[in-house]
Amino acid sequence: EPHRAWPMLASRLLARNRIPYSAANLGVSVAAQRMAVDYARKRETFGAPLSSRQAIQWMLVDSEIDIRACRWLVWEAAWKFDSGEDFHKEAAIAKLFSSEALGRVVDRAIQIHGGYGVSKALPLERWYREARIRRIGEGPSEIMRMLISRYLLSQGG
Repeated sequence: EPHRAWPMLASRLLARNRIPYSAANLGVSVAAQRMAVDYARKRETFGAPLSSRQAIQWMLVDSEIDIRACRWLVWEAAWKFDSGEDFHKEAAIAKLFSSEALGRVVDRAIQIHGGYGVSKALPLERWYREARIRRIGEGPSEIMRMLISRYLLSQGG
């Protein structure tokens, strides 16, 4: 009865697709961070570069931490998949974290750019809208949390 295997195949395909989806989230986060760093270095307010302001520095640091954590989570999921190990939990974690981190990183980049950040002249406003959608695609955050809790509670972590 091949139809009994369909839910398992669908689950594996969805989980597998979460890895490149998460990597795409990471890529946009990196691009937004680069834009924010470059702008903070170049833009001057009240006679000093934005980068000299502690609030800006801390936003950049928080985004860098989000990006680095995201990178490791994506790598872990990809490594498990490539190794033939069960990767479902790691893929769900990478998807959840990367999509939520993307929203935070792009939000901070917009904040650093000020009003210019939401203009059509920059891709940030579009990335911001897309980041919100990416929390839903390949399984919404709420479903990812449900899946991750199932893996944790059924497999002992």
